[in-house]
Amino acid sequence: MSNIDFAIYAVHTGFWWAFVLTRVLLRRRDRNEGSATGSAAESKEETAAPFSRMLLAIHALAFTAMYVGIGIAVLPHRVPSWFQGQRIVGTIIIAAGAVLVVWALVSFRSWRFRAAVDSHHQLATAGPFRLLRHPIYMGLNLLALGTAIWIPTPVVWAAFAAMAIGSDLRARAEEALLLKVFGSAYRKYSSRTRRFVPGIY
Repeated sequence: MSNIDFAIYAVHTGFWWAFVLTRVLLRRRDRNEGSATGSAAESKEETAAPFSRMLLAIHALAFTAMYVGIGIAVLPHRVPSWFQGQRIVGTIIIAAGAVLVVWALVSFRSWRFRAAVDSHHQLATAGPFRLLRHPIYMGLNLLALGTAIWIPTPVVWAAFAAMAIGSDLRARAEEALLLKVFGSAYRKYSSRTRRFVPGIY
């Protein structure tokens, strides 16, 4: 008998392929076009936020818990039934996260895994950054939230909580770094945007 919940692996694969293909295509574009120039504020030197590697590890633990939780529920056919259509809702939320991440990557050439800035790192204020300060972290939160709705087990919900906490801690560390590097330009930008949810938080 087929298990429809194996489809969550296809949905996650689509999320990560969207991420990887966008990164590959943008790297090729940047090699062909050279460094971006424009009116965006740029850093003058390389620097990283304190504890940036440790904060990255929190996200790594959240991902580990999420994928372990998926396996524990899907492989033995033990996905709880929460409400009719939970898989559709979960898929839509995960897809929204993928769209947000791709949009952010297209709008921001200076993105890095760690909370760090390189020389000529540009302050991103276009695309989804006009609406929220950390669209990539929010995209990861949506991936975890959609997964927890599809597979509503304690392990997967704990993974979502860890993802959200990790995103918030990384966002705060990043904001402190960007304020130090860009000063009034970042202060002005952050005064008109929210961290994750436009108009709310």
